[in-house]
Amino acid sequence: MLSCILLSRNIVLFACVCFVSTLVLPAQSLWQQDFGWAKSEHVVVLDIHSRPLAYPWAGGMNSVKFSTIDLNLDGDDDLFAFDKHGDRILTYIYKGQDSIYEYAPHYARSFPTLHDWVQLVDYDNDNKKDIFTYGLAGIAVYHNISDTSLKFELMTSELQSFYYHGNTNIYASSADYPAIADLDGDGDLDILNFWVLGTFVHAQKNYAREQTGKAGLVDFKLWDECWGKFSEGSDNHVLSLQDYCGHDDALTRHAGSTLSVVDWNGDGLPDLVIGDSDYPRLTLLYNGGNASKALMIEQDSLFPNPTCPVNLFSMPALSEVDINHDGVMELLVSPADPSLFKSADHKSVWLYVKDTNTEKYTLRTTEFLQEDMIDMGSGSVPVLYDWDGDGLLDLFIGNYGRYDSSRFEYGVLYSFYSSSIAYYKNTGTYNNPVFQYITDDFGDIRQWGARALYPVFGDFNGDGLCDVLCGNADGDLLFFANQGNDLTGLPTLATPVHNFQDVTVGYYSAPQYFDLDRDGNRDLLVGNRRGHVAYFRDASTNNIPLFIKITDTLGGIDTRDYENSYFGYATPFFFRNHRDETVLLCGSEQGHIFYYKDIDQRLDKRFTLVHEPVYALDGIRRVPIQEGKHVAVSAGYLHADGYLDLLAGNWAGGIGFYKGIVHPDSTTAITPFQNHVSISGYPNPCTDFFTLNLPKNIPAQIFDISLHNLAGKKIYHAKIHKNNPVLDLSRLPASMYIGILQNDNQQQFFFKVVKR
Repeated sequence: MLSCILLSRNIVLFACVCFVSTLVLPAQSLWQQDFGWAKSEHVVVLDIHSRPLAYPWAGGMNSVKFSTIDLNLDGDDDLFAFDKHGDRILTYIYKGQDSIYEYAPHYARSFPTLHDWVQLVDYDNDNKKDIFTYGLAGIAVYHNISDTSLKFELMTSELQSFYYHGNTNIYASSADYPAIADLDGDGDLDILNFWVLGTFVHAQKNYAREQTGKAGLVDFKLWDECWGKFSEGSDNHVLSLQDYCGHDDALTRHAGSTLSVVDWNGDGLPDLVIGDSDYPRLTLLYNGGNASKALMIEQDSLFPNPTCPVNLFSMPALSEVDINHDGVMELLVSPADPSLFKSADHKSVWLYVKDTNTEKYTLRTTEFLQEDMIDMGSGSVPVLYDWDGDGLLDLFIGNYGRYDSSRFEYGVLYSFYSSSIAYYKNTGTYNNPVFQYITDDFGDIRQWGARALYPVFGDFNGDGLCDVLCGNADGDLLFFANQGNDLTGLPTLATPVHNFQDVTVGYYSAPQYFDLDRDGNRDLLVGNRRGHVAYFRDASTNNIPLFIKITDTLGGIDTRDYENSYFGYATPFFFRNHRDETVLLCGSEQGHIFYYKDIDQRLDKRFTLVHEPVYALDGIRRVPIQEGKHVAVSAGYLHADGYLDLLAGNWAGGIGFYKGIVHPDSTTAITPFQNHVSISGYPNPCTDFFTLNLPKNIPAQIFDISLHNLAGKKIYHAKIHKNNPVLDLSRLPASMYIGILQNDNQQQFFFKVVKR
C-alpha cells in the first residue's frame, strides 16, 4: 500500500487552541443556552492497523486545490486546501520536524467566504499570499493585510483587462482554473484564461511594473489571444499544436479546463499543464518560443511520470507545493470537475515526489492527507448505535458511495459509485471514547449496488436480532434481516427487501428510528430530497413494528435554500434536551443545520424554526457549524460528562466532531454567519460621513442600519435609501464598529467601519 512518508504515521496531532481575530456581531440570546459544542480532534480513531489517525475529524477530501500561506505568521509556510465539492477550507500548520502538519481548522475562519475555486498567490511581492478566487464570471482578489493576525480585504470583485476597445472583466468560469503566474519574467503576475466560447488561451499581461515600477494589479491588457499557438477541441480533449488562430473560436467548448504554469525543462520559459473535463490525464505542453511569444511545440499526455501518469476522473488540477520545506516542489493532483457525480472521491489526492538524483517524479501516495482522516468517499452520514451491547456507542457511517469506475457512452462520461456502511467499534471507556476501524462494508452491503445508504438499527421482524434498515437514493427503505453474527460480531445480512412496509418518500430517503409521540414504540422519521420529513408512526401492539404514514410534511420542515437549489436533502435527527423536550437538528443540501423546537404535543402543527445558525465555541467566540454541503448530523453522549457530542457528515466523505461542553453564556460574542453577504463602504477609515457600496442585486430600496461597538452594544440606528446610502457618523466616538444592514425581508448584510 502506498503511504505518505512526509507525514507522521504514529502520532495523533491535535488542533491547537488559538485566538483568531474575527469580525464580531452583537450577542443574542440563542437556543444554545441549552447546548454547547466545540470542534475537536481529541477523540482517537484507529485505522485497520490500530494506528491513530492524525486528522480523523478533518471532514474528508474530494476535489482539492492546494496552496501555501503563513497562517500563524511564524515565518513558515503552512498548508491551505480548498475542496470544490462543498466550498470547504482546510488549514494545516507546518510543525517542522519530519514535515509534520497539524490540522488547525480555526484558521479557516480568517478567510472570507470563498467558492468554486481558490488560488493563493502573492501579487505585490510583500511575502504575503493573496487570494484569487471565482467572482461573478470572473476573478475576485483579496489582499493579504495580515499584521498580528491573518486578515484579508477585498481588492476587487471583478479583475479587469483592456480588451480591444475598453476594459472588461477577465473571464473565468466557475469550472475553470486559470493560470496565475509571471509569464514574461518581469516580476509581476500575468493571467492565462479561456475566453467565454474560446478554444484558445488568452494571455493577460500585467503592466504594473511598467506603470508604477513595482508589482501589483494595476493595469492588465490582452497580450495574446492565442497564447502558445494551440487550440483545445470543442468536444474532446484533443490539443492541436501550432494552431495560429486564423479561424474563429468554436461556438461551444468544454465545461471546464485547468491551467497550471510550470518550467518543466528548466529553460526559463513557461510550459503549461492542462486538465480537461471528462478526461483523467494531465497534458504537459512544452514551450519552444521565447519570453515575448510562447509557442507550444510538443505535448506529453503521460505527465508527470510515463510509468505512473495521472489517471483521475475528472478534470485533474495540478498544485505545486513545497510540502517538506526543502526547496523542491512536490506535485499534488486532484479532480476539479464541479459535478458531484463524475469524479474520484476517495483516493483522489495524488502526491508525486521528486528524486533529486534522477530529477524524476514518482508517485508517493494516492490519498495525501486522506489516509489520515475518516473518508468514506462522498456523502457521509454518521449514526451512533451500540452494536455490541457493551454500553458504549459505536460509530456507523453510511455514504452516497465511493467512486468505482467511469466509462463513456455515446460520448458522455458516466461515473459509478457503490454505497456501503463503515463500522468503527468504540473500544474506549465511558470517559474516553476510542473508535477502532472494523470494516468499511458492514454486512457486505456494497454488493447490492445501492446508492446513498442511510442506516438505522433495530429489530424490525421480531426475531430478537438487530436488523439494518437503510434509506437510499430511490427513496424507499431497504430491509436487511440479521441472520446471526459471526465470531467477530459482524452480522450475516439477508438479501435486501425493497420498499419495506411501503415506506417511501420520493428520492433520497434519510430515516431516523425515534419514539416521536412518546408511546413507547419507536417511529420512523424520514427526510427526503425535497427537504421535507415524513412521519411514519409505529402502530404495532406486539414486538413487530407496523409503520403507518401520518404525514409527508411533518412540522412544516423545509430545508431548501431557494436561492441555490430546488432541493433540500433533509437529514433529520430528533432528540430530547435536558428538560426532556423534543427538538430537531436537520442537515441539508447547502450545509446549514436547521434547528426546530416546540415539537411535543404539536405533531400536527408547524414546528418553530430557530433562524440563528447552529453554533460551536472557538476560544471565546461562537462560530457557525459549517462542514460543507449535504450535511447529516448525529449526536450522543460519548463522554461521561452529561454533555451531548455532535457529529456532522458532509459530501467530502468525512466527519466533523464537536465535543459537548457547557453552553456558552448568552453574552458570548458571535462571529458572522458566513452565508450572509458582506458589503463595503468608503472612506474607511472615515471622519464624519461613510458611504456604503450596495450591490445592485440587494433587494429593496429602504434599509434599516444599525452599528454596534465591539462589546456588542447597539450605538447607532438609522434608515437609509438605496439611492443615498450615506451615514452621518459625526457624533460617534473614534472606534471600529460592526454594521448590520437589513431589508424588509429580514435579510442581513454585514460591514465594518472605522471612525477616526
